[in-house]
Amino acid sequence: MIKNKKWISAILAGVMLLSFSSCNNEGEEEVTDDPAATAATDESGNPVTDESGNMVPAEPVEEKVYKVGFLYNNEVSDGATATIFENARDQLEKTLAVETCFIENVLVSDIPAAVRELQDNGCNIIVSCSSKFANSIAKEAQSSADTYYISFGGDSSGPTYSSFGGELYQTANVCGIAAAYNSTSNTLGIVADPSCYNVYGVVNSYVLGAKEIMAAQTDVRLNWVWSDDEAKVEAAVDDLVTQGCDVIMCYTESDTAVKYCEEIGVKVIANSCNIPEIAPENYLTGFFFNASTFIVDTVRAIKADNYVSSVHSGGIAAGTARLIDFSDNCREGTATIGTKLYEYVKSGQAHVFTGEIKNRDYKVMVESGQKMDFSSIREIDWLILGINSVGSYTTVIESPTPSDMVIKS
Repeated sequence: MIKNKKWISAILAGVMLLSFSSCNNEGEEEVTDDPAATAATDESGNPVTDESGNMVPAEPVEEKVYKVGFLYNNEVSDGATATIFENARDQLEKTLAVETCFIENVLVSDIPAAVRELQDNGCNIIVSCSSKFANSIAKEAQSSADTYYISFGGDSSGPTYSSFGGELYQTANVCGIAAAYNSTSNTLGIVADPSCYNVYGVVNSYVLGAKEIMAAQTDVRLNWVWSDDEAKVEAAVDDLVTQGCDVIMCYTESDTAVKYCEEIGVKVIANSCNIPEIAPENYLTGFFFNASTFIVDTVRAIKADNYVSSVHSGGIAAGTARLIDFSDNCREGTATIGTKLYEYVKSGQAHVFTGEIKNRDYKVMVESGQKMDFSSIREIDWLILGINSVGSYTTVIESPTPSDMVIKS
């Protein structure tokens, strides 16, 4: 019950008075006719007048137009990594109404020329879509202060340069449990591109997940392969199948391996956000980066003139690392087990790289009870015990084909 009606009435009267005092008799905001309000001013802030003493109107302030250019190290049609950045590009156009474009098949050596090409095309924000480019983009950012850079895979920042990555290994760990739970041969396969972001962290975390089910009997086979060599990717998958692998995890920058697993009828897990579409009969789950949020938020801040450079990295809790829902292809109980671990990691209670952890040479890399933080996980250059064979389908390309530098939109 309201006990002090006079107090309430006084407040309402004050609100009404303020409302009417700010409007004219027709209920519209008052518009001033004072020419000084729209006049040009000198260095002291005084209105500028012409020879007749009339105030000179100020020049209209034009809103700065931003255009965002994306740099890909492969073709956007290759899927996987390109797909997450194409989603971000689409979100920029829809939510911020900014024009975007991209250049495909950029080599590291092409970076300076590709940046100049985008700048000449009007781009004043450049998004680097490969961790391979991180060092080169950081150098470019130091020499062109009129362009903003957003770099995937970098770990530094500057006045016009931000970088981002993420703890993708967290979702890979959940996928490892799903793989082991759905294997009947108890032999798991991995095809991985050695140039992918934090590849050792992702691969090792996946195997740690499998160990939760397989324990000492963990048997994983790994084949390294370049993402853009379709024939080699298929050969790497075939080799794993020949070794008895009945679940294959693909960590590559293209969808080739996923599509091939679907074609030959092998259960597959991959870093592909559209895996339910390209492998509907054989996918179990998948994992991927959510790049859209950071890119869109950064461009929005630049447009609003409140940009602050940053180095962003997040995992499941931050929504940066995402897990694909477990499919109906999974063995019953997979979703229950996987979701429980997912929530455990998300809450911060599960530390994936907790010792004792040994490498393939039985050397202790993480002592019992010790926990590796993300900065240490990013520096891993060894493979975990449990990976029983390692093959290579990579060959050094002496003279790689440079990008044609065609700008597409």
